[in-house]
Amino acid sequence: MTEYRENLLDYMDDFVEALTAQLEKDEKRWGDTWKKRPIEGQEERTFARFHDYEDQFKEGGVPVNWLHVAGGAFICFVREQENLKDS
Repeated sequence: MTEYRENLLDYMDDFVEALTAQLEKDEKRWGDTWKKRPIEGQEERTFARFHDYEDQFKEGGVPVNWLHVAGGAFICFVREQENLKDS
């Protein structure tokens, strides 16, 4: 049986480290293109990308890269935070 840590927060440092590494890799590949997309329509774009991951999993057995999912959610979060500042 899998031995889990006591709380989800106990995984936070590992998660942040892994997400940071993924975002650095993405930055090298994509640069700051995430800044060029408007906040309008981000839910639709994000859900469409999530459905792409689902299709790849169902049709090709490609495991979901949860760091990509988290990175996409993080981009949406940042856009919303910046949008709040502008309000």
